[in-house]
Amino acid sequence: MTLHLREGAAAVSDKVKKAVRDFPYGTVKIKEKYKENAFKRELIYLRSLDCDRLMAGFYETAGLTPKKERYQGWEVTEIQGHTLGHYLTAVSQAYGYTKDEDLLERLIYMSAGLEECQREDGFLFASPEKIFDRVEQKKPAWVPWYTMHKILSGLLSVYTYTKNETAKKVAENLGKWISRRCLGWSEDVRKQVLAVEYGGMNDCLYELYSITQREEFLKAAHQFDEMPLFQQLYEGKDILNGLHANTTIPKVLGALKRYCVLGEEEKFYLIAAEKFWDMVVSHHSYVTGGNSEWEHFGKPDILDGERTSCNCETCNTYNMLKLSKALFEITLERKYADFYENAYLNAILSSQNPETGMITYFQPMASGYFKVYSTPYDSFWCCTGSGMENFTKLTEGAAYKSEDTMYIIRCENCQIYWKEGGVKLAVTCEQKENAYQVKIQVTENSRVMKQPKVRLLIPKWNKQQPAIMENGISAVTEKEWILLERGLEEGHSVVITYTMELECKVLPDNVHACAFVYGPYVLSGDMGKEKMEETYTGVNVLVPQKEILLPDYIVLKKESLEEFYRNPGYFLKKTPGKMQFTLENQEKTLIFTPHYLRYQERYGIYWMVYPEGSKELKAIKEREERRYRLKREQLDVLPVGNDQYELAHHIQGEFTDSDIVDGHSARYCREKGWFSYEMQGEKDGAVLCMTLSGRDRGSVFTLFASGGFQQDIDVPKQQEEFGVLEIPLEKGCFSEEGKVRLKFQCKKGVCRIFDELYLKKKD
Repeated sequence: MTLHLREGAAAVSDKVKKAVRDFPYGTVKIKEKYKENAFKRELIYLRSLDCDRLMAGFYETAGLTPKKERYQGWEVTEIQGHTLGHYLTAVSQAYGYTKDEDLLERLIYMSAGLEECQREDGFLFASPEKIFDRVEQKKPAWVPWYTMHKILSGLLSVYTYTKNETAKKVAENLGKWISRRCLGWSEDVRKQVLAVEYGGMNDCLYELYSITQREEFLKAAHQFDEMPLFQQLYEGKDILNGLHANTTIPKVLGALKRYCVLGEEEKFYLIAAEKFWDMVVSHHSYVTGGNSEWEHFGKPDILDGERTSCNCETCNTYNMLKLSKALFEITLERKYADFYENAYLNAILSSQNPETGMITYFQPMASGYFKVYSTPYDSFWCCTGSGMENFTKLTEGAAYKSEDTMYIIRCENCQIYWKEGGVKLAVTCEQKENAYQVKIQVTENSRVMKQPKVRLLIPKWNKQQPAIMENGISAVTEKEWILLERGLEEGHSVVITYTMELECKVLPDNVHACAFVYGPYVLSGDMGKEKMEETYTGVNVLVPQKEILLPDYIVLKKESLEEFYRNPGYFLKKTPGKMQFTLENQEKTLIFTPHYLRYQERYGIYWMVYPEGSKELKAIKEREERRYRLKREQLDVLPVGNDQYELAHHIQGEFTDSDIVDGHSARYCREKGWFSYEMQGEKDGAVLCMTLSGRDRGSVFTLFASGGFQQDIDVPKQQEEFGVLEIPLEKGCFSEEGKVRLKFQCKKGVCRIFDELYLKKKD
């Protein structure tokens, strides 16, 4: 069977006329060794996955016998099935790029298998329907609507890139089930559902509406539009503190999709999306373009204070790139393209192991940690899924087109075929010390367009007026663009040379915290390979450990901080012919290289810069020693209110919910309510540490622990507005394996704990 790629990926009924459109997959070809390898590794991984194992949960739920056993990791949890959605999208994209018949056959096979599993009423899922009931009833459940978003989006991707009618039919019937359910919600039930991560349900339902024009899908999509959030964003209020990042970004993608589908009368949603983007990029993002700590936004411009081993979830960057691309297509504002280039190179390319193709969940911004990658067949994290998509769409954002103009956005080796313009271009890039040379050559002009135009975006990191050498093609600089308008004949070319300089990027909440950037590349420093040990957090998520003290500071002997920041190239010496910089720092020589190339070693992106002998340097050393001691004392840490980590600690409860209070995440219950967790301590006892708030004064709750332990907690006795209460738990509370069940039951007022619940070693 031969099916053809649909021209572009735009929805058929979008009413907003976009300034530019992306090129269809396959018309821009990667010609750069590192990126070719990245795509190859992802393709090998996609081919290694068994379609029947990915569909096993769907067959079980449908009451059918699975053809093979399901995969492990997240695929045997309540989020099972999300991987299949990502897989359908990734394979669809890979087919669009390669036109490989084997990939097409996979999509046809899985579409038919899902049709077989679909109930008559349209329900299709890898878990029983009752998980949706639990969300509506305020019972713990791991994000079924998030998973539904991935499944529906995957089916729509298959239809978009192959025109497979079975995929469209299954998607439409699934949309009918979704619509019936969500259009029957009371307002209270709707609020409860929207309080639990639901991915981009509005986004995919608006897409389904755009394809089918069925009004019920439009109404269903609007049920997932979180209007109080959008209103605050529209007003420019930064209310992101404490919000789960990968919950929030897809909501805004859905808002923007509503604008695209319905047109200018819905401009409110465009403005909300624009202001959200500005908040995230300007006040919540690190130098790589990544954001979040332990998956959550913090206070605006508080970034040094949030640097840990669990920053920059890959899914967040994946969704911010989607948002940036969509906003650029609408507005043609360069800030969106600039962010895309930076995050694509320094966060997305950086997320893949170039040998195995496996993906990071987090990328630590605290120094001394290292990248930890998924495993092929027993992880299946959310970032595993978004990683499948990331590395099958590496050409996205490289070039765009309007009716009469091609726009080249990124400086990278590639070939571009502009069908409507009748022009094929070869883009060749070469780095020469502090220069970056870009050659544009016309390899074909079929003259289907009288006067095709090409615009080349001048990179933000370029520091001087570009040098232009014409060879048949005339080039004119217009603000941030170089316009190629005359001489676009076969064999003609133009060479443009940009200038790169070493720069310092300082965090807003600490003038001493500095990262180094060279041209488009974020640099990281090598911090060795000692004790590269991993541990688990959340549900089967691997993270790095740092059981050693590694200095992450640069000591200035005579120079001031201002002098160092003004001219970092004087101190960091570039190795001729290499992308490598050397800094002599006291007795240790630091080696800096592009961060995306770094794997299998500890690193530092941000470095603390202090004058020699300063009080600040002494204080930072003492602080790091205290942090190191506390880390060694902790036995188990639970970020309360985070569904993944709570489920990993086997949460149970009745009449309980999560909340955010002034940026502090919380788990709470009121009278008649309770919640409990299983935590890992030591068989001889441990100290329970919980954060309470003085604003709950007057409340009383009971703490129960296995082995008969019981203690009433009187909140008025708690210190400050937010303070840590320590409660020793003796040997009898713990099993031989060191496990303990902790139950919190409200007696009066509210039982509410904040931030992190942890067990530490007894003194």
